[in-house]
Amino acid sequence: MSISSQLERSQIDQPVLSSLDYLTSGDALDFIEALKIEIASHPALKHPFLVNLANGTFKDTQSVLQDYAHQYSFYSQWFTKYLDGAISTLDNPKHVEILMHNMEEEQGIPGSLIKEELPHVEIYNLFKQAVGVSAEYSAANPPCTTVLLWRDLFLQKCSSNIKGVGVAAIGLATEGIISSIYPYIIRAIEQHTQLGEDALLFFKLHVECDDGHGEAFEAIIADIAQDISHREAIRFGVFSSLNLRQAFWDTQLSRAYALASHN
Repeated sequence: MSISSQLERSQIDQPVLSSLDYLTSGDALDFIEALKIEIASHPALKHPFLVNLANGTFKDTQSVLQDYAHQYSFYSQWFTKYLDGAISTLDNPKHVEILMHNMEEEQGIPGSLIKEELPHVEIYNLFKQAVGVSAEYSAANPPCTTVLLWRDLFLQKCSSNIKGVGVAAIGLATEGIISSIYPYIIRAIEQHTQLGEDALLFFKLHVECDDGHGEAFEAIIADIAQDISHREAIRFGVFSSLNLRQAFWDTQLSRAYALASHN
């Protein structure tokens, strides 16, 4: 079940306790379920930047997407580093094997004639090229402070030697929420620009595959959470990572308004 459906489920079923109620007692799966419901209501998953982008509210959607594509790349191009960091914190060979499969998908097949098989960083570059992020544009637009802080602090979390922080950060708080976030971008491209499939491929591919990745991470985290002493680290990894992503959206929203005033 995707993160986006957790809040709806909580409104139908019996109320679920807060994840804080499971930090020192209770079943690991109940702890994870409570976390997922809290994640579904986090502002990072329905930020005004995403909503306005999907609704075509900004004066020039493609210019906003161009800025987003460029700025987000400084975070996303480190994704294999984040995975490496999380893998380095695991001591269960089965858990390592699961994340290594994820790494193989990220690395893809360099030079493949099938675009879906390319390394994910190259697929993302197709999006950047489609929205006009040229070498000249990149040179004239340095990374914002927030995205540099985001990638540095997120890498620290993924590589933390405190068990549970890294896999929770890149699992529940990243892979587990992509299917909730990227549809906003897809809708913006499809409904408010004339961009083609190259601009959409990265996002559609991740919406299709990251639910599976999220479930794999969830299984690992549930195993780790069997030891109650790790639950606080798991929860910290989740919410500190979501807060960083929210800070990035805050900055992108401000930049989008600035673009409108300059155009």
